[in-house]
Amino acid sequence: MAEVEPLSTWDMMVYGSRVLLALVVVIPLLYYGLRVIGRRVTVSRSIHGYIEIVDVLHLGGGNQLLLARVAARVLLLSVSKDRTSLLWEGPAEEFDFKARPMQDRLPPDLRQWVERWRKGQRGDGQGDDG
Repeated sequence: MAEVEPLSTWDMMVYGSRVLLALVVVIPLLYYGLRVIGRRVTVSRSIHGYIEIVDVLHLGGGNQLLLARVAARVLLLSVSKDRTSLLWEGPAEEFDFKARPMQDRLPPDLRQWVERWRKGQRGDGQGDDG
């Protein structure tokens, strides 16, 4: 068998710096690459296309508002860690999903609900009591 010469301190430092550089470059690339792939894999359409998540508003603390289109209906859902609640339901014909949503394009009853919710969020005592 051939004898193996021991590595010098300089060689160990070179190998160590290469490993450190590889970790500094590879780990962030893996992280961001998997995030991008994860977003593309998470599809907001059902298998047959009858259910679609149109928009998501993250409220923090694991709470979200979801605007979902189910066949010919539009649903506004409140989603938390513990439960999902239906807040509003209306016909899909009232929405122009291709255009950017604006306050004046909302159906009147949904607009009223949003205004009541906003007042409740500001803490002015006029929340959604009934």
